[in-house]
Amino acid sequence: MPKLTAAEIFELSAIAVAVGLVAGFGPRTGLRAELGALVAGAALLLLLQGFCRDLWLLRAARRRPAVAPAREARCMCVESTVGLTGVLAGVGLAGAGFAPMVRLSADHLALVAAIVLLSGFLLKDYVFEWTPWKIYREQNHAQVIFRWRK
Repeated sequence: MPKLTAAEIFELSAIAVAVGLVAGFGPRTGLRAELGALVAGAALLLLLQGFCRDLWLLRAARRRPAVAPAREARCMCVESTVGLTGVLAGVGLAGAGFAPMVRLSADHLALVAAIVLLSGFLLKDYVFEWTPWKIYREQNHAQVIFRWRK
């Protein structure tokens, strides 16, 4: 098993703090919302996590020279793909009128936050490339330049 970097240890610590804040300061009565809003909210949390990590990677990339030249690819981060799909699904559920109310207790809300943030941490190094179709691990894909077409 590879050793965790300082940034990964910091991110896991930040996840623990965020889940603790949700558990400690979240609504005591829980949360009652439409299913589409919950799905979209969880997906937005995943996208926010990836955005914060990308800002960290950009800052780190400016401090040190690139070890390899940037390459172009028709790809997208799996974490961003899942997040974007979740937002679209949540908005689609709400827009289609499929709006069952879901009630989450305070403990379940913290559990959902933990699952979403830990999933984001586990997916962070994976890239989905559609030409040719494959999913692969690329530890620091900040050096990959996204293109729709070649």
